[in-house]
Amino acid sequence: MTKKPLIEFIRRHNFPIALFILCVISFIPTIYKLGFYWDDWPSIWFYHMWGPLSFKEGFAIDRPLLAYVFMLTTSILGESTLAWQTFGIFTRYLTSLALWWTLVGLWPNNRSQVKWIVILFTVYPGFSQQYISVTYSNAFLVFAMFIFSLGSMIYAIRKPKYFWVLMAASLVSSGLTMFISEYFFGLELFRPVILWILFNESRPQLSQKPNLEEVSTRMETGASLKKKLRRVIRYWFPYLGIMGLFLIWRIFLYQTARGKITLFNKINEDPGAALVNLLRTIFIDFIEVHIISWLRPLDPSTITDFDTGVIIYFIAIVLTGFSLTFLYLWKIKDTNDENEASSRKKWSIQATLIGIYLFLIAGWPIWVTDLHIELLFPWDRFTIPIMMGVSITISGLISFLTRKSWISALIVGILVGLATGMQFQQRLIYRQEWLSQKNFFWQMTWRAPGIQPGTMILTSEIPFTYYSDNSLTAPLNWLYNPDNTSKEMDFLLHDIEARDQIDTEEGKDLIELQPGQPMKVKYRAATFDGSTSQALVLFYDPPRCLKVIDPSIDRYLPVKPLYIREATNLSKPQLIQSEVENPASPPSHIFGPEPVHGWCYYFEKAEYYSQIGDWQKVAEMADKALKLNRHFTEKTIAEVIPFIRGYAMTGRWDKATELTIKAFQTWDKMEYILCDVWSNIADSTSEDERSSAALERIRNEIGCGFTE
Repeated sequence: MTKKPLIEFIRRHNFPIALFILCVISFIPTIYKLGFYWDDWPSIWFYHMWGPLSFKEGFAIDRPLLAYVFMLTTSILGESTLAWQTFGIFTRYLTSLALWWTLVGLWPNNRSQVKWIVILFTVYPGFSQQYISVTYSNAFLVFAMFIFSLGSMIYAIRKPKYFWVLMAASLVSSGLTMFISEYFFGLELFRPVILWILFNESRPQLSQKPNLEEVSTRMETGASLKKKLRRVIRYWFPYLGIMGLFLIWRIFLYQTARGKITLFNKINEDPGAALVNLLRTIFIDFIEVHIISWLRPLDPSTITDFDTGVIIYFIAIVLTGFSLTFLYLWKIKDTNDENEASSRKKWSIQATLIGIYLFLIAGWPIWVTDLHIELLFPWDRFTIPIMMGVSITISGLISFLTRKSWISALIVGILVGLATGMQFQQRLIYRQEWLSQKNFFWQMTWRAPGIQPGTMILTSEIPFTYYSDNSLTAPLNWLYNPDNTSKEMDFLLHDIEARDQIDTEEGKDLIELQPGQPMKVKYRAATFDGSTSQALVLFYDPPRCLKVIDPSIDRYLPVKPLYIREATNLSKPQLIQSEVENPASPPSHIFGPEPVHGWCYYFEKAEYYSQIGDWQKVAEMADKALKLNRHFTEKTIAEVIPFIRGYAMTGRWDKATELTIKAFQTWDKMEYILCDVWSNIADSTSEDERSSAALERIRNEIGCGFTE
């Protein structure tokens, strides 16, 4: 008895269940190994430091209503990376369910094709930022609300008994979506098309027993074009009013730096060139989101560096996504499939045209601001409002070009297999990014257990894709002053390359960095007030360890990242505090336990002990590090410098000279820094027979010109 209700439940809800399984296959594997990225960090830091109410101030400058969404979700999910990754997948699933519910209401006689649309929408591979979970779980939550607004409007018309309830829900959710985020503003122009489709049907009602009001509606479908248009306008007018209010609010009452419209100025300057450039951009973006996005998974470059087990895992996920999708679409038939043959061609043309239209109306807020869609971070975020149109266009073309259900299922299955493979590749990239970011902060805290408040951390060429100096400022403050409840930040991470360049006739040039330049930065709800006179310069360039620049030692350091050389003299290692009651440490509930001590740990500690003059500790770190048999390259060989100094300053001259000669033999461009280091050693140590022999050997082997 218990089995029959379960079987009946599965039969009646087979598509939501199948969609859930698809989300599990596409997004779930290995998400527990992911962390926080990009704008996730400021959001989680605000919540941690000042609670959910801080989002009111944080989003006040551009999206004030979005604050309430973040207040709700952060209150529930807290600071768990796994909870946020899971929630991100849930909101994408919820958005897909909303789209299915909406399109079934729009096209009740084409349920199979609606399934294709929703499946392709769910796994769309052009959007690569799924795993920036705090930011985009909330974005998809708003997207689900927008699609719900479309669906509520459709069912309000199809089910007159619930008209006022559903229409009220549609209007409220439309207004909320619009004022929360402008991302879906262009898609509001889909409504008149939906209304036209509904009012142009010969039988627009879903109920089995039509009442007098339904009969009246059916009679009206034969009315004149003019009457249909009036009806569309009448139903669309309240939404048009909300759009007008939003535009007034956004343009005149609540000005923001986001989305500055530049197209009209360009048209005024040179109409021909502006329009040609616009059409070229639209065409390229169309190809990007409709074709290239689905072909990207065929490039296996992201997995070739991994071992065989990862490649096998990748292949298994691709085959699973393909086979389950194909079997489901081929074997599970809808009850209205017999009606498909007569209307399929008409629907195919209609869907293809609607999909292209959706692409255009979703993209115009992007194009008028002189931006374009690019399948790279962070620009592929613009594909979110375009996903729906892309999925409808492709499904319309599949329906038009195929007649046999198994061929259609095969094509959709292949696309899903490719997309699930792409999502797996993206998770590998995000996993590597998270590991690299954890290494960055662990190495930083090993090197600098404390930093004087008010310090700018200057760097360049940050080796992350899904992080910026702006986003990493949040965890930097969390690590070094976890108890600060003031809105005045103690630290700022500043990317010289990104922030201090100006455009010149020859290209990009660097603003000259001088001591005493003020640096006041608004960080949403927080501010930093400092200057270049209190700065610490460092860089992180794996496989090299994190390197804090000391002008007295590193002036000849080879292979510095771009612009680090210009900032070298601003670096003040003395800002690193040697006696700290509570040394900085990445929060374990986010970063996990401290990693096993390896080469970079011993290097960072050797640099730290060198700074405070504890040469015995430096030599101890050298002994432990050199037992690890690190493979030295031209980029990494400079990491032996503190070990050379430690051995020399503790009288272990043979070790110091052997390591020096090895460094020079590895890369002869180490000559300048090695000679500079030995010159300092000669000035800092007393002369005896062993030190004189060591200095003589260095002069002979390397050619240093210093004197004893």
